[in-house]
Amino acid sequence: MQNLLFPSDPTSAADSSCEAVLFRDLKWVDRSPTVVIEPLLNGQPTGHLHRVPLHPEGFIGFDTRTDALEQAGLTTNRWCSGYAQALREETGFRQVPCPEHATIDKGKQCARCAARDEFSAMHGIHRGLPLTPAAESYAALEHWLYIATFPDGTSKVGTASALSRPRRLDEQAVACATYVAHAHNGRQVRVLEDMVSAEAQLVQVKQNAAKYRAWTNPLPAPDLKRAHEQAVSLATWTLQEAALFEDALDEEQIISEPWAPSRPMARAYASLRAEDREPISAYPTVLDAAHGFHVLGAAGKFLVAHFGDPDQAFLINTHELQNRALLPYGRLTEPPQTQDSLF
Repeated sequence: MQNLLFPSDPTSAADSSCEAVLFRDLKWVDRSPTVVIEPLLNGQPTGHLHRVPLHPEGFIGFDTRTDALEQAGLTTNRWCSGYAQALREETGFRQVPCPEHATIDKGKQCARCAARDEFSAMHGIHRGLPLTPAAESYAALEHWLYIATFPDGTSKVGTASALSRPRRLDEQAVACATYVAHAHNGRQVRVLEDMVSAEAQLVQVKQNAAKYRAWTNPLPAPDLKRAHEQAVSLATWTLQEAALFEDALDEEQIISEPWAPSRPMARAYASLRAEDREPISAYPTVLDAAHGFHVLGAAGKFLVAHFGDPDQAFLINTHELQNRALLPYGRLTEPPQTQDSLF
């Protein structure tokens, strides 16, 4: 079977003669999951990023065993992800590979790439952080404020630009979400974000590990619905107060537009529905082991996969793989035991 991450990989087990790759990210392109990989040559990143669209029943196999990586001359550390650079000829950003090919112990970037990054200042533009002229064109775009609720019932407030809507929410692995305000630009939306965060007591960040736990232990659907409606109500009340008594936005900028999951997310969201729920089991770490599975779908950075039985689905956390070297592996591995399988 063809390995989506290693198109030339033979169907046998791991073959160290095949080129290794860096797993850069799981992104959403046109509302479909797409893996971004970077080939390694002589143990070093090549700087050439490849997008691999995922499709139902596609096979993915990789090896992250420490001894296999070391035997192939590869580090087990993460590599720097590079930095975002604003486009000059059009509006937006592109990801530039780390010029030093640095490895890192924590985070996503080395210190030099963190200093080079032109997108990070976007989070502080309403507090006076300067932007490059090219980044200013992005900040001038229309933006939206949203409220996202996760399967454990917790909610957050966030923003999306005209270029990142609905992709921003697709990448968040939310249970449900609603756009609550339409801002003129990036500065205004971040003022609103801080305001709603403070007044409605909504966080602006939910860590990946917490999202994963939420998806593998979700609340009942009616409880999720109530939690989301309450968070949206608090945010909307805050915005209405600001429209009446402050100069932060006009009343007509307050909206209520639900986000809806796309078709490739269907299997994941079947685990959250009120009736005929199809559970997804947690999967152990993907580090220091070989894995081979078929893709059923995805939600955010998580893949829904099976190991030969489509009715027994597992949630694979690809965040663990970000910016790490992978070797090819060419066959299905045994699924882990679930609680149900023990009886």
